[in-house]
Amino acid sequence: MIDTYMAALGFEKTSEEGRFTNRDYEAWDLLPRNVLVDNEGDIFVVDAEIKRL
Repeated sequence: MIDTYMAALGFEKTSEEGRFTNRDYEAWDLLPRNVLVDNEGDIFVVDAEIKRL
């Protein structure tokens, strides 16, 4: 679910679990413990790290 969500935002998964990049940003620590899903399936990312490339 996290991989699909990040791909929809234009990010590609790296070889490291929970780490994604696109042309401008790198985001990591996107692990199940840091992602909440509500009853409607909406995803909320909590405590992720983001860095501009």
